Amino acid sequence: MANGRILLAHANADCQKIYGSVLAYDGYEVDVVSDVESALARIATVPVDLVVTDLYLPSGNDECLLRRMRTALGSHLPVVVLTGWATETHRRLAIDEGADRYLALPIRPRELVAIVGEMLGEVKRATSAATPFAEHHDRPVAKGI
Repeated sequence: MANGRILLAHANADCQKIYGSVLAYDGYEVDVVSDVESALARIATVPVDLVVTDLYLPSGNDECLLRRMRTALGSHLPVVVLTGWATETHRRLAIDEGADRYLALPIRPRELVAIVGEMLGEVKRATSAATPFAEHHDRPVAKGI
């Protein structure tokens, strides 16, 4: 049985692959999309427990997914913003638009897994962060940033 369903909405293929794989390895069902419209369609049709998204995704009008999600759906899903936009202005924008957590890249994959587990109210075993997959892949996506 899965720990929950995560929507990973990120345009960066490396982020999709690394973070999606680690979340799936840790027992989550992970749906991956790369643009605003696909994310909104998935949220509207599939029960999602948490959204992990970049602050900005490709869309027709350059709005962030958070704004569109809150306007279109009117519900509050837990949202983690995982982004390369690391300024205080961007952090405030994300929080103002409804993000629950704001993580500036690069972060270690195990850190995201821990935050997702915490946000979903799961009690993680002390050694879950040291899974063989995460141990091998536990390095920032963008080295040197």
